[in-house]
Amino acid sequence: MGISDHEYVNFSENYEMNYHLKKVDKRQTESNRAILRDMGGELKKKLDKTRLKHDEFSDYVSEQKGRLE
Repeated sequence: MGISDHEYVNFSENYEMNYHLKKVDKRQTESNRAILRDMGGELKKKLDKTRLKHDEFSDYVSEQKGRLE
């Protein structure tokens, strides 16, 4: 059985971006969501992947949370 879609980050959904912002106690603003989307692109490139799992992205956001308001 394959991995289901809910295990992957959907960067087009604000509620998913807000989920990752809440996890690092950052404000749920359009600016922060845009930064998360940029961070997602960076991590995809770094890992040479087209999709990211929530746990992969959460770790990266935690490391980079100083970039967020």
